Amino acid sequence: MVKALKIEIFLLCMIILIGLAVRSRRSLFSSTQQLLFSMLGYTSAAYIFFDMIWTLSDGVSTPVGITANWISNAVSFPLFAIACLIWFFYSETMQGSRLLTTPYRVVLLTLPTALVVVLAFTSYWTHTMFYIDAQGVYRRGALYMIQPIVSYCYVIYTSLHAFIQARKVESLQKKAIYRTLAFFAVPALVGGTFQVLFSVPGLCFGITLSILLLYIVYQEQLISTDPLTGLNNRNRFETYMLSLFSNVDQAEDVYLLMMDADGFKQINDRYGHVEGDHALQVVATALKDVCSPAGGFIARYGGDEFVVLQKAAAEQDVIDLCSAIDDELARAEVPYALRMSIGYARVGDSVDTWQDLLRAADAELYRVKAEKKKAGIQIR
Repeated sequence: MVKALKIEIFLLCMIILIGLAVRSRRSLFSSTQQLLFSMLGYTSAAYIFFDMIWTLSDGVSTPVGITANWISNAVSFPLFAIACLIWFFYSETMQGSRLLTTPYRVVLLTLPTALVVVLAFTSYWTHTMFYIDAQGVYRRGALYMIQPIVSYCYVIYTSLHAFIQARKVESLQKKAIYRTLAFFAVPALVGGTFQVLFSVPGLCFGITLSILLLYIVYQEQLISTDPLTGLNNRNRFETYMLSLFSNVDQAEDVYLLMMDADGFKQINDRYGHVEGDHALQVVATALKDVCSPAGGFIARYGGDEFVVLQKAAAEQDVIDLCSAIDDELARAEVPYALRMSIGYARVGDSVDTWQDLLRAADAELYRVKAEKKKAGIQIR
């Protein structure tokens, strides 16, 4: 009965992991991140499959049982290490790590996993990592601990790296991503501990839960992302504003910049809507290049309107930021001039709620556009 329950858990986890791997190829992340996430899902499912074979064959003293026991362990030991390595690559890619910048470093990072593969496949003759006794029972070898040490070193390092990154960055969106990466391994580590102590299939459940939670978090990110520009959408912006104003200290020295593209209607009319979409993407890239390094929260508010939430010690810093945005757009390689009308407002004084901040920045934007129109500058 207990073994049957374990098999059901294994099968359920495999179905979930394969489903997530297939789904991730359709919707999530960049192409590299899609590949790594799907590889993580498939590798984890394969590990659970061979772990299930081991559960069925361990203690079966027939030739078939002993052979299945040898094969399942020889394959599952490397698969777990490979899954941890893939997770390491995925997490470090998400964090923009310099560890993966050269093929030499990638090969070097892969060597510990290669050692586990060699030790596992040669254990049939050497018994270094494991062996199967005459009764068909799995036994640990003298070098058994190499596999968990290698595997958990990958996971613990990248989790600590993500935790440190989460404390460094100003952007709440990046903080959420880094925190997810930092705590990804917790269910798997807890499940693995339960498996060692109580002989329950806790590791496979923990792995599945970790990957499922990661998938859910990034689906939420996807829902909150503008598909054309890759920026946050209006819904995410308003959620962020609510979160920001829930803590008075957190909202201190925050400026809201509201902006829209001058002459955008003319770009659409003259060059077509495809080029108009490209113009919005160019604006989004410029905003990310200028504002993201300073921890700005950027969103497409609607149409050709964009918003940036930026912490600044003085108003001059915001003025300099606006100038930097104009300079960046002036360098854009497009057959038309891209300029932005920008209005901004600061939290404080008569601005006590996020709606007040929005109205104040919008009023300033209207004033800037009125001045441009008075000066004869095309703003529509």
